Amino acid sequence: MSVAAFLATDMKVNLLGGGLIVLGIVLFVVTLSFWRAAVEDHSVLAPLEVMADRRFARANNVRRLAMLNKVRPDGAEQVTELASPPVLTREPLSEPAPRFNDPFPHDDDAVDVVPTKAIDPLLGHRSE
Repeated sequence: MSVAAFLATDMKVNLLGGGLIVLGIVLFVVTLSFWRAAVEDHSVLAPLEVMADRRFARANNVRRLAMLNKVRPDGAEQVTELASPPVLTREPLSEPAPRFNDPFPHDDDAVDVVPTKAIDPLLGHRSE
């Protein structure tokens, strides 16, 4: 291999590496500018973030009120009672299951009838 071919290959690698480094720096600067330009949520929306948390869903009403009042903005009235039922309400086990109404009533005995000629001849085959 000649020296000129080696230098040409080495130069391509150096240019490619340098280009990737410049690209990385540009992406870093763009990311920093994006982070600085991002607007934070208004403090009035903080209770919504708390209500979306799993700990809020699992807490009792007293704990929920405390969690909501903790993130309320300065000067806002404290929450004294929850306006809606708990987030993850479930039906009690004591309630009976709702009756199932079949929208397409059918004869259950029709399932037992085997057609004389089946689509697949092997399905109609009986060994007696």
